[in-house]
Amino acid sequence: MTAGRGVHRTARDGQGRWARLLGRWLHPQDYSGDESYRPPARWYRWLNPVGVPLTTWGLAPRDAVTLQVRGRRTGRPRRLPILLTRHEGADYLIALAGQSQWVRNVRAAGGEAVLRRRGTRRVRLDEVPVAQRAPVLAAYLEAGQRRGGESAAREQAKWYFGLHEPPTVERLAALAPRYPVFRVREIESPNEDGMPVQEIAPGVVCLGPWGRTQTNVFLVRGATGWVLVDAGWAGDADRIETATSRVLGADERPEAIVLTHVHPDHSGAARELAGRWSCPVFLHPDELPIARGDFEAMRAVAGPLDRWVVLPAMRMMGRRRREAVLAGNTLGEAARPLRPGEPVPGLAGWEAVATPGHTPGHISLLRTDDRVVIAGDALVTLRLNSVRGLLRQQPGLSAPPWYTTWSRAAAVTSIGKLAALEPTVLAPGHGLALTGPDTAHLVRRFAAALGTRAPSTVADGVL
Repeated sequence: MTAGRGVHRTARDGQGRWARLLGRWLHPQDYSGDESYRPPARWYRWLNPVGVPLTTWGLAPRDAVTLQVRGRRTGRPRRLPILLTRHEGADYLIALAGQSQWVRNVRAAGGEAVLRRRGTRRVRLDEVPVAQRAPVLAAYLEAGQRRGGESAAREQAKWYFGLHEPPTVERLAALAPRYPVFRVREIESPNEDGMPVQEIAPGVVCLGPWGRTQTNVFLVRGATGWVLVDAGWAGDADRIETATSRVLGADERPEAIVLTHVHPDHSGAARELAGRWSCPVFLHPDELPIARGDFEAMRAVAGPLDRWVVLPAMRMMGRRRREAVLAGNTLGEAARPLRPGEPVPGLAGWEAVATPGHTPGHISLLRTDDRVVIAGDALVTLRLNSVRGLLRQQPGLSAPPWYTTWSRAAAVTSIGKLAALEPTVLAPGHGLALTGPDTAHLVRRFAAALGTRAPSTVADGVL
């Protein structure tokens, strides 16, 4: 009997040892060591491409977000899913792995980063002194207990902090030097309906990005008032007006609207807003026929999506119904011509630059004294040219979306023209504005890369 019990105990101990080893290998995040960097298991890092879209789309737990920060060596955006920790009314990010790559990138970027979860937040990450980290680490474990219960909290304390006893603040304080902590500070704030509002250059305010295609419109201050550049979709009039009132005040309205081109995601709300504000809408003369509902003009400059989907659907409506639909979406008498090279009405020091390709009459706006460029869709910072890039809202300099572009060859030429302007700030129609000191270099590098490929093959770009 004694021998039998011994054999049984030995077998059980062996099974327990294998279970512990297997559990340790399978556990994705063993951060309990005292090294300066404690990476997760390699297979867990392979899950990053899945975790990023889940956190970006808001399908992960409520406190999970995508952190995006520029790589300190490549300059390209780096993204990873991460948990926010709430403590005393502020959000924090904790580097459980220690001196990880994202920590070094955040430091090199001066704390500038982006958080994504069903939208975009521009933030600054301020590193918390070691002496102040322990309460935040305790808050992290408390949040884990609320999510998963006592057992989950004990597992986190063991695997993340190497604690086999209750994780008191005093015990966490002794471990705090191993765990960099960053306080999240907003450098832009959303309005009541979630639209971010941020001044990206003196007198240039970005309303956005919002929505699946990360759409932007811009408020630009002139000598006597403000001008709205682009106008979003037809259903965006209320949100744009609300954000505009927040920036200008309830009693002030834009003096004019300028459109980079007449596509429904840039001109959709122009008619409604022009009526509310009693202001004109300026656009390139080549865009006027479409803005006035000329169906034949639409056919002449149609992109692939128009030819395959939009125009056939409009033909199926029949002439009378089609004309009624077009009449209800024209700019009418509010539309005024704005020719390239001319000063922009209401904006002294700005000029319209012809950047055709996406549409024949596409324009960009240049402020000549500091080379701030509002590029519309001539050059964007969101990868709209691939299904993966669009669904995951991947950042990166990109040519205009090929499926809605009139001439890819002309679009590539226009990107070269924008690069020659040496922009200090690039304000795109979609995606985050480029505002760093290397903006001109990044645009030049991208334009040069496009120049090495045939225009017919240009579909996407990488920042």
